[in-house]
Amino acid sequence: MTDYRLDDQFAQALAQLPPEFLSMPDPPANDVRALRDRINYQYTEMGRLVPPVPAGIDREDVSIPVGGDVSLDARWYSKGGARPGSAVVYAHGGGQVAGTLDHYDRRMRVYVAETSVPILSVGYRVAPEGKGQQLSEDVFAGVMWLLEEADRLAVDPARIAVMGDSGGGGSRRRPPSWRGTVESRSPSRYCCTPCSTIGSRSPARLALDPFLAWTAGMNATSWNARADGPASETTSPARLSDARGLAAAYIEVGDLDLLRNESLAYAQKLAAADVPLELHVHPGTPHAYEWLDESAAVTQRALADRYRVLRSL
Repeated sequence: MTDYRLDDQFAQALAQLPPEFLSMPDPPANDVRALRDRINYQYTEMGRLVPPVPAGIDREDVSIPVGGDVSLDARWYSKGGARPGSAVVYAHGGGQVAGTLDHYDRRMRVYVAETSVPILSVGYRVAPEGKGQQLSEDVFAGVMWLLEEADRLAVDPARIAVMGDSGGGGSRRRPPSWRGTVESRSPSRYCCTPCSTIGSRSPARLALDPFLAWTAGMNATSWNARADGPASETTSPARLSDARGLAAAYIEVGDLDLLRNESLAYAQKLAAADVPLELHVHPGTPHAYEWLDESAAVTQRALADRYRVLRSL
């Protein structure tokens, strides 16, 4: 008999969602288009539950060339005259098969409004159009763009962090100038990493089936869609063999998240290599819980920690 239970405030938030949101079956195995439609629908519906967009945040739409006549859309968010010197490169969630810059527009504005730390949100290529380590390379292109624009944007190249949630937390590549990563596993948000899809074979935590927002079947479809050969340390941080020299990390995950154990294993690898680490496991919370109820006490604690870490960059 398991003692797992959903946080009471999240149970109330779920009751506000359309009935079809709660009763949706898993998309057919390896039907990545159906999985993308489902995730994007969920983002839209959960987005209806959040407070209004904060005012006073500027957004600059930019284009980042990545070779072969291909450019990525990205958005640079900043707060008025604030020039803290630090900055964040953000990879959105969506299992690396879905999610858009629009879905995360409000969330980026909230982070900047609360911390004054500017953020570059990168529209990386998702599967099946994007394969293998392309996610990491696209996010890295965002870092390089920010380094090139550092003087204009008043950013210290030694104070750039990478942050991602859910699938966006699975990007791993470290240029010499990175000061840190904020990782939030789903909802860990993410090197800061709130929750992330970090492995190719997440163990099925059967006791959690009634609570899973991200299931083993969805995880398998996502992985198969983006796989381009065997998993590597770049495509899956769970495959990391040597963590020595990596930047400090903040990792956050819900106790009712399919990916909890992988997130903890990754954190253990960092700790064993003496990488500075802050780790949080939030009870009663599933994948992407912060999208469901920002007013819940556990969400407020998680957000306060993220804001604190971002201000410290």
